[in-house]
Amino acid sequence: MKNLTKKIIFLTIACANINAEILPLNISLQDISLNTPNGSMSPFIRTSRSNITTLNWLEPFEDGHKIVFTTFENKWAKPKTVTSGDNWFINWADFPSVINLKNDKYAAHWLVKSGSSNYAYDTYISLSNDKGKRWSKPIKAHNDQTHTEHGFVSLYENNGLGFIYLDGRKMANEATKNKNDTGMTLRGAKIDQNLKLTSTQLIDGLVCECCLTDVTETDKGPIGIYRNRSKNEIRDIYITRNNNGSWEDGKPLHLDNWKIAGCPVNGPSIHGNDKNITVGWFTGANNTPMIKVAKSHDYGFSFGEPIKIGVKNTVGHLSLTADKNKNTWIFWQRSMDRGAVELVLTMIENGSNKIFETTIEETRRTPRFSFPQITSNGNNIILAWTAINDSVAADRESRSQNNKTFIKSAYFKADIY
Repeated sequence: MKNLTKKIIFLTIACANINAEILPLNISLQDISLNTPNGSMSPFIRTSRSNITTLNWLEPFEDGHKIVFTTFENKWAKPKTVTSGDNWFINWADFPSVINLKNDKYAAHWLVKSGSSNYAYDTYISLSNDKGKRWSKPIKAHNDQTHTEHGFVSLYENNGLGFIYLDGRKMANEATKNKNDTGMTLRGAKIDQNLKLTSTQLIDGLVCECCLTDVTETDKGPIGIYRNRSKNEIRDIYITRNNNGSWEDGKPLHLDNWKIAGCPVNGPSIHGNDKNITVGWFTGANNTPMIKVAKSHDYGFSFGEPIKIGVKNTVGHLSLTADKNKNTWIFWQRSMDRGAVELVLTMIENGSNKIFETTIEETRRTPRFSFPQITSNGNNIILAWTAINDSVAADRESRSQNNKTFIKSAYFKADIY
């Protein structure tokens, strides 16, 4: 592992479609990358309300994969393995997570193939009471037996472990003219102290098929976000909140009116500091791709007018967080020539809404089909992403074999910005 200090400067450019100048963002970025093996992919990063930051990723071994995770204290601790398997569903858009619940308690989820079709898989969850040294017997996160999609899980802590996820059980039904009969659903559930599935609930009966969900925890309960799907194929971002253990019906967060006859594989990201909620999402409405960021100061009951970034030159795939000064940090992919992307870090200054940007990873050094990750811990902003190792020759025997990616991570001090 290298510890390098890197000075990053991004030149000021004009921002399309909004009357705002993009200013250079000068940060001292500290490389804290771990030595992950070739083929490692899909990092996920999260900071709990106990202020414990976890990073997990997938590592290949022989014919299978394992989930590896670590925790942050100005550097990453020695990684631990959660579990492994040779029958997992491995996909760039739907990937495992490990979170801290409280103190020594942790939770993890992963995806296991349930049938021969491409998207037949189940979600399994395991708990640890000793900082991830030992894990419980896996618990199936849903009670149906259909060989359909069950994924895009967002775990949260609320008097135990809760989660929301996309559930495709209705997709096993015979097709009708009514999309609600066979569409993807958003559901929620909890795992109790006896490791039993409880509080199962249908939250939304028709949602986008493969966009990430996200949850933030507040002092008034969890708040979830997801991409809805209307019968007319409008796929905008919706928000739901957990009230006394039950999820409320989702409501539109902002009306982009993006009509698209298929899933864009571009879920939203949420950060909450109790009543202060920030949400970022990708939209391609009016044939104009962009990222929108909106803030709420009343637990997400109302939001201000969204701020636009990456107008006309983004593929989305964003993650966001906020620092102690309430500045918003967005980690996202800018579209480049021939389908390539570069990783961009944007800061929206609290109060002024001034926009600052820098390039974190230049073009062709990160796969387009990946989701960069960002979180905050105290004065630290921590980044993790899947990178490409150009020095490794591609495996020509199998197009599905990934041996060129690895995990990079870095952090910087945000209290000076």
